[in-house]
Amino acid sequence: MENNKKFKIGIMGLGMVGGAVKRYFDKREFTVLFYDKGKNEGSVGEINNADVIFICVPTPFDAEKGFDLSFIEDACDNISGEKIIVIKSTVIPGTTKALQQKYSKHKFLFNPEFLTETTADQDMEYPDRQIIGHTKESYNVAGDIMQILPLAPFEKIMPSTEAEMVKYFGNTWFSIKVIFANQMYDLCQKLNINYDMVTESAAADKRIGRTHLEVFHKGYRGYGGKCLPKDIKSLIKFADSIGIDLKLHKTAEEINNQLLEGQSINDPKKFSKRN
Repeated sequence: MENNKKFKIGIMGLGMVGGAVKRYFDKREFTVLFYDKGKNEGSVGEINNADVIFICVPTPFDAEKGFDLSFIEDACDNISGEKIIVIKSTVIPGTTKALQQKYSKHKFLFNPEFLTETTADQDMEYPDRQIIGHTKESYNVAGDIMQILPLAPFEKIMPSTEAEMVKYFGNTWFSIKVIFANQMYDLCQKLNINYDMVTESAAADKRIGRTHLEVFHKGYRGYGGKCLPKDIKSLIKFADSIGIDLKLHKTAEEINNQLLEGQSINDPKKFSKRN
């Protein structure tokens, strides 16, 4: 750990994720350099003095093209030398491996974030799990990066494609769970059953859990925020492109769209931070 403190840390993108990463390393007295193009903070020259660069930029969904990698590619285009690049942004399975091939002078890792906006710093410092995905070229540095990240009860170094799928597995499951809860709520309403009483007892089973069962989240129904809607859309479109029909995911998305339309919500990012 002490040897790894020699690493100079770079962070590209200072949103919720990048901000939490920056505060974590600042607190531990690492040299932290940063660059956020949109916020006009830091500089490319500054970031290129880092040894390890965490990329925390948006990966939006485009209705025509699907998953949008352009922000990550723009970040990588600005990185010179030979760096360890850690992707924190949510990316489609196979992305880290493709970036490794395209920008072969660097070593790419994928380290998914599991933060919620209201508790980002706490989630960063005390994670349930710490996962690092590696390429063939970056396997030898994965352990070094694990050592400078927060300790977690579950830690795993695995191939990058599997690590990328972990993130989509979680976020799309949360979307589906929200829709399941909404369907059960409608049934309870029809039967004049107290939904909260039902879920309190059902969620006492640790296999079910209590998260994402609140039907009226911040006054609205359905899943929203910056992550869940774009991630389920991206995974559906990606799966379609390789011949896999994610019928369950598509049904969840259809029901969610109906819920949003019924509440006159056009932009799910604005009404909920449930992610």
